[in-house]
Amino acid sequence: MPWSNTRYKIKYMAVAALAVVCLFYVYQIYSLSRPLQVIFLNVGQGDSILIQKGVKQILIDGGSSGKVELAELGEYLPYFDREIEIVIVTHPDRDHIGGLIDVARNYKIGKVLETAAEKDTAIFKEWQEVLDFNKVGKLDATSGDEIKFSDASLKIIYPQSKVDSSSGDANNKSIVSRLDYGGSSFLFTGDIESPAEREILERGENVDIDFLKIAHHGSKYSSSEEFLNAASPKEAIISVGANNSYGHPTEAVLEALREKNIRILRTDESGDIEFICEAENSPPKADQPLAEKCKVQSSK
Repeated sequence: MPWSNTRYKIKYMAVAALAVVCLFYVYQIYSLSRPLQVIFLNVGQGDSILIQKGVKQILIDGGSSGKVELAELGEYLPYFDREIEIVIVTHPDRDHIGGLIDVARNYKIGKVLETAAEKDTAIFKEWQEVLDFNKVGKLDATSGDEIKFSDASLKIIYPQSKVDSSSGDANNKSIVSRLDYGGSSFLFTGDIESPAEREILERGENVDIDFLKIAHHGSKYSSSEEFLNAASPKEAIISVGANNSYGHPTEAVLEALREKNIRILRTDESGDIEFICEAENSPPKADQPLAEKCKVQSSK
């Protein structure tokens, strides 16, 4: 009898394990048919953008607070998914990397895409230490690098060459990337300012997109008229904290966007700003024009 019970338990465990594996693969197949989500997380005065399709994620920056960042990710990541495939660190300022420290402690990170830019701050040192402790691979991002993400493509368009770690201008060495999916396009600009914008335009990079993440939280030093003309977005997203001490976004940037009839979306007013993007060959819904494959919704 004991032997019979043991065999029964082994059979039961084998069937249960097979069921788990089957469910996992069914979910993987199901997730391929899911729309792409591009979510500008409401992390206060900082940046954090989650790109997700099923159980695959790219996270661009992490705001300044680990508590806030983890709460935000918990709203969108499947509860059983404890891995973020790629984290992109646009530059090493606190309001872009502070929250990533707790992300690295609570999730497995596949790779970190960054530049060699450094900051002599405690938060930057702690970020490097947690990556080293968890043996997370780091890749140096330069123009032309491309990430294939399901059937989406994220291309690095700036910086053009390897960044000197001693460079004191971290903002203008921010990683700038372009996401294309299903006929829709996004431009993520970190904290670049006018000098970097000019360099991108002079090199002839294609920045003509549908959705623009306004650089540097709407600072007066970014979003030049030439850059906005070249990008010609339908909608502009500003990641910014309510009543922040920097005066972001500036009235000059807001007025420039209004003059060009660009719809303005702000995290301090709308909370999380989520774009749900259908594949190019997917049929539009009844209330969705053919040209609009990305629908936006906010958490407020």
